[in-house]
Amino acid sequence: MNQKIKSLILTALYLPRFPIDFIFCYIHGLNWHHTIRFYGLPKVRCKKRGSIILGKYFHAVSNWDHNSIGVFQPVILKTITPWAVLSFGNHVGISGCTISASSSISIGNRVLVGSGCLITDSDSHPINPELRKRSFSACKVKPIVIQDDVFIGARCIILKGVTIGQGAMVGAGSVVSKDVPPYAIVAGNPIKVIGDTRESNE
Repeated sequence: MNQKIKSLILTALYLPRFPIDFIFCYIHGLNWHHTIRFYGLPKVRCKKRGSIILGKYFHAVSNWDHNSIGVFQPVILKTITPWAVLSFGNHVGISGCTISASSSISIGNRVLVGSGCLITDSDSHPINPELRKRSFSACKVKPIVIQDDVFIGARCIILKGVTIGQGAMVGAGSVVSKDVPPYAIVAGNPIKVIGDTRESNE
């Protein structure tokens, strides 16, 4: 079937959802575009309206029926502080994951984030127990950058301060605490480079 015709049919089938999605985006301070798709409504908390920016053709899967391995939670999108920004490029697909920004998380174009992933730019609480007694807010925060065409496998954890280079792939279940070179295939805890996406025939 012609790709353009297929796209038109899928859009027509999704039309009844437009009012629901538009109202949902307005209530939660999200920008709306007719190409955005929510398969099951995500959980959203914007500390400031407009602090979460969705690109065109953004797809968020919170319903197990729309993911091949299922999801155990809805998509959760959060900005924790009034100055935090969480931005998505175009053609981004995410499933049953948590993305929480205290400073800045920037996700590029054509990025896929697998089911059960956690992406957070802070430690959420101080490492030092004495500091924890005084305030949970005194924790380290560093921006995250995920460049274009990155694929992050299911159940990965992406920690503060990392940049994942263009075209890279993060294997399922990996913990990313350091930068990933462009086009690298990484896996493990801690991650190791195990290949190059440009050399894969899959």
